[in-house]
Amino acid sequence: MPPASADEQPIATVTITAATRPAFDTVADAGSRLGLTLAETPASVEVIDRALMEQRGARTLEDALGGAVGMTVGGNPGSPGVASTRGFTGGFITYLYDGARISTATMSTRPQDSWNYERIEVLKGPSSVLHGEGGIGGAVNFVPRQARREASAEALLSVGSYGARRAAFGLGGAAGSASAWRIDVSHNRHDGWIDRTGQKLTHLTAAWQTTFRPGLRLDLSLDRLRDDLGAYYGTPLVQAALAGAPTGAVSDPAGRVIDRRVARINYNLLDAVMDADSLWLRARLSWEPAPGWTLRNELSRYDADRLWRNAEGNVFGPPANVVRTQSHVSHAHRVWSDRFDLGYQGTLAGLRHRFVAGVELTHTAFASDRRFSDGSATTRAALQVDLFDPDQGYYDDSRALTTGPGNRALLRTRVRTAAAFAEDALTLVPGLTVVTGLRRETIRLENEVDDLNLATRSAFARRYRPTSARAGVVWEAWPDMSLYGQAGTAAAPVGSSNLLLMNAASAAYPLTRGRQFEVGIKQRLAGRFDWSAALYRLRQTDVLSRDPDQPNLTVNNGRISSRGVELSASWHASPALSLAGNLSVLDAQYDTLVEAGGVSRVGKLPVNVPERTARLWSDYRIASLDLAVGAGLSYTGERYADNANTVRMNGYALADAYARWRTGPARVTLRVRNLTDRLHAKWTGSCAANQIVLGDPRTVELTADFSL
Repeated sequence: MPPASADEQPIATVTITAATRPAFDTVADAGSRLGLTLAETPASVEVIDRALMEQRGARTLEDALGGAVGMTVGGNPGSPGVASTRGFTGGFITYLYDGARISTATMSTRPQDSWNYERIEVLKGPSSVLHGEGGIGGAVNFVPRQARREASAEALLSVGSYGARRAAFGLGGAAGSASAWRIDVSHNRHDGWIDRTGQKLTHLTAAWQTTFRPGLRLDLSLDRLRDDLGAYYGTPLVQAALAGAPTGAVSDPAGRVIDRRVARINYNLLDAVMDADSLWLRARLSWEPAPGWTLRNELSRYDADRLWRNAEGNVFGPPANVVRTQSHVSHAHRVWSDRFDLGYQGTLAGLRHRFVAGVELTHTAFASDRRFSDGSATTRAALQVDLFDPDQGYYDDSRALTTGPGNRALLRTRVRTAAAFAEDALTLVPGLTVVTGLRRETIRLENEVDDLNLATRSAFARRYRPTSARAGVVWEAWPDMSLYGQAGTAAAPVGSSNLLLMNAASAAYPLTRGRQFEVGIKQRLAGRFDWSAALYRLRQTDVLSRDPDQPNLTVNNGRISSRGVELSASWHASPALSLAGNLSVLDAQYDTLVEAGGVSRVGKLPVNVPERTARLWSDYRIASLDLAVGAGLSYTGERYADNANTVRMNGYALADAYARWRTGPARVTLRVRNLTDRLHAKWTGSCAANQIVLGDPRTVELTADFSL
């Protein structure tokens, strides 16, 4: 071919890559501290990386996590972004940030922009052996962007429906010959589709890495998060005879429905407050004193202040009113933690061997100023508003509204935890590895409450010593195919798995226990089709219940069980077309549970637990146009808002679509969510059997992201 003339310059080749599920050789810290890959871990572990988050249009961590197999995510402003999986919700799912835990998810989780994170790791089933008390249903590890020596500069701008705006940037690169840095800032805000439900999220993450000499490295990180939410605690169920525009989002034997005419009304106070400010500092030192050996120490400090001031309960009252409750809650949350471990990767008696053992110390100081309306007829009348034309009013700090025990109180909690842990992976013969783990904790709980109404002070202290274990086998039956089996145990505080709000009566009982048996398969076929399947049975015992013969007596003989199958797959059908999806089928129930009044809940489904979920994504690339188009379908089965299983949140299917065009350093994406504008019940509200949190309607978003 003759050389190109000045007027005939060669055309640069442009390659568009599609997002794929991370390969089975990806390492996920949520599943082990041994550096095991997904294929080597005897458990169901899933990784959602940045490419997947971008392809699926995940603006927040809640959006991203909701795509994991068998996961649903919801909550209300008091505990946003909590998850449900394998029959368990809220505090029974452990949340980690870069491998570190603050407290139960229902206390510390805040809405966050996905920009600041490079991946999410999801471990299904008991996780106490790795991450401490609480993780009966699973664990989620949110991993922020890390410092790397490769220079990078990225930015994002986005606008959308209901005043949605996002702006973010990230910079990083080398600092001298031995260091690297990274800084990311994101700002995410919108006005909300329901009156006064806008939010503002501002997040700064920064990382610094220095190698002092080969084998000795220091990692420093900073995480500063500020959020200000327009709190919406749910839409009240109203009598069908009154509803002018009834919907099928909820079914109730009492004839109550969601009325579309009030779906956009927020009954919260005009001066409602829901904000939080946190700062987290971490330092991790790693040293390799000899080949195969690694010493690590991680020290962290977390400070958070949170404030709630809202009308949270919104219950329909005849003839056409909403009876509200009022609350004021503040948090001052401080956590120190230090983790030290020694790891080894080498051989034992000629067999491949990986081992880690360590200790972890945590000190938590928590204080809360709490005010709740008393529920008297006078208070109910004072807080009541019209259903269709509410005068929401302002927060009333009159002591006359908060009479009675516990409605004005100062709470102080201290939790000191010392834990020793060990994990081991020994390859007995090529392709057959045994993985074991053990964790022993000593938890010292101290609680003090000043009841300002009664002018009394109460205090208690309790010590727990739970032991959690895991044993599993992984067999590489054929190349790129692993079979595994696992048994694991976990421990969690009774009630909602929340030590910080534990009362004296609940603290008198031992921790609740979880046990799971799981088998599964993970396989890659021809380098183009990845799939995995898991079968499990999970049981929680020592659940608080009532004595059937003496309903006024609380006992801990309750039991919850779940069993199910989870499937996930991704297929590169051609260089242009990729498909991915997952399916979860679950059978969960209360095996033993008696509530107040001697009412049995045996056979009922736990709250906010869907027994069927399914997702499907497609992505098609037109290389000649630098264009990618795709769609997503999701189905969430019916769930219940109460243990009696009377208020049913009906199942729903949602569809999304997008088109992404690359031009120079920019990618421009047009995305439509909830294409059919389906009104759907997403989660239970503050008064679970009386108000429901509705999911977002159809929205349109235009995003431009840049890589320089």
